[in-house]
Amino acid sequence: MLTIVTPADDRNLLSIEQLRVAAGFASSDASHDMDLARIGLGVSDRIARECGIAGDGVRPPTLKRETVEQTFRLSCPVSLLLLARRFVSGVTSVSIDGEAAATSDYELDASAGMLRRLRESRPAMWQPATVVITYAAGFDDVPGDLVLAASVAVQEQWSATQRDPLLKRDRVDGIGEQEFWVGGIGGAVPGAFSSTVQALLEPFRTMWVS
Repeated sequence: MLTIVTPADDRNLLSIEQLRVAAGFASSDASHDMDLARIGLGVSDRIARECGIAGDGVRPPTLKRETVEQTFRLSCPVSLLLLARRFVSGVTSVSIDGEAAATSDYELDASAGMLRRLRESRPAMWQPATVVITYAAGFDDVPGDLVLAASVAVQEQWSATQRDPLLKRDRVDGIGEQEFWVGGIGGAVPGAFSSTVQALLEPFRTMWVS
């Protein structure tokens, strides 16, 4: 079970200046800010869903930093606890059946979002118990590749408000001819984004295994 303790102040992955530039405007041009903010937030939310970011069922998931509480009810020993969120910046607390665990009792793999049990500095098994972990995950400073992915997605969506973004070629010669990309822009794979954006998002995806 995942609970959002401290939600992100702003789920948008791009600043308003970055949104303006992504849409082809000067960074100081505020004439389209309302539309850009709406598009930017929509893109950011879709990126979070595309990357498989876990939510609490109440708020939209986000790649921006949030403090969350996750409860594991273990019925058998396990070697690792797989946190619902990756890119963990810190663990605030761990409790085992209501008892606070010392920081020396566990070890965090922040990028993978995994918590290992330790005993006397050696790996150990998490025993059957209710384990509650409070931690911060996500980005305060959005990484460059994620900024680029969001910028390209905003550019594509802004273009879609001006023309069909799937139009590959528009030939006006005699009767005229239009050629469209099949499957998305630049041969995009099926989904919310073009293949360019999909590739940029690859390092930020959460891969769930059963």
